[in-house]
Amino acid sequence: MKVLGEHMNKELSTIFSLVGLFFGVVAQDAIARPIGARPQAAAFGVGVNIPLVGRLLGGGNVLFTTAINVSNNTTGPAQVDFFLDGVDIAKQTSFVLTGSLSSTGAPVQQGTGGQMRARSNAHYDDFVGALVSAGLMSQDFLNDGFVGSALFVFNGFSKRGQGSVIARFQNDFGGGTIGVSLKGHELTVNEPQTLVAAVRDTRGKSGPQLYANVFINNIGLTPAGGPGDTITVQITAYANSTGQPIGSPITIQNLGPGQTATVGNILQALGAPATEDTILIYASVTSGSSAIAGLVSQVDASTKDGSAFEMSRADF
Repeated sequence: MKVLGEHMNKELSTIFSLVGLFFGVVAQDAIARPIGARPQAAAFGVGVNIPLVGRLLGGGNVLFTTAINVSNNTTGPAQVDFFLDGVDIAKQTSFVLTGSLSSTGAPVQQGTGGQMRARSNAHYDDFVGALVSAGLMSQDFLNDGFVGSALFVFNGFSKRGQGSVIARFQNDFGGGTIGVSLKGHELTVNEPQTLVAAVRDTRGKSGPQLYANVFINNIGLTPAGGPGDTITVQITAYANSTGQPIGSPITIQNLGPGQTATVGNILQALGAPATEDTILIYASVTSGSSAIAGLVSQVDASTKDGSAFEMSRADF
């Protein structure tokens, strides 16, 4: 099933706190068309959403990057467009980019460079760095840092699996990298505005010392697949021990299409009692029409290794 969406240039209002977070997500079966794109140059077909794309310095000046693989799994070439939407971390200014992947897999201006060839994969060790090298982003982003989302659209594709994208959020360590990749959500014309996940904070207790960070992404589509808008999202907590509400809700305001908000140390941010090491969190759109996607990263407090998983829909 196919949907129509648009990534729009909106002012970014985001909560950002990132220490030892790793992320990768793939979604598909969306049609996307950016505002202002020339119809003859814009891809229109299966869409794969990456709710978090980042390049930044974390704790201890450790560089975190996002590696991305884009695959054309079919027997024919196709135009593949990408729509990047995020913020310059140092300047806190929004940034939107529309481009395509060339026949050689290089990022280029939209509609140029030929089509991505059949049965091929384009790999980027550092997607933001690759866009800087291609002259599509300013050199400032290498030092300022970037966080946002990306949507890849495979022209003419209409079935799951024809095009795919996988991202790996990683950091340099000991001559190698530490990272986690995640195959994520497939977009359809039935997307949620309410999500749920169980999260833990076990620091100070026996066993692994874990804490959780949460990412909420405005996917830029309504639940029915139309173009979305700016939304407000509320995160509430329920105690695992009693099933009753605890703490104080968090409100994320002015989250524009394609933008991603981050809440670090979610149990502390919600004011969960120290006696509760596991809670259920619900993220719900309270104003606006866009659907949302959500990720949780459970981070080891000692090693900073993280494991990421997608939040479940809760519009039941």
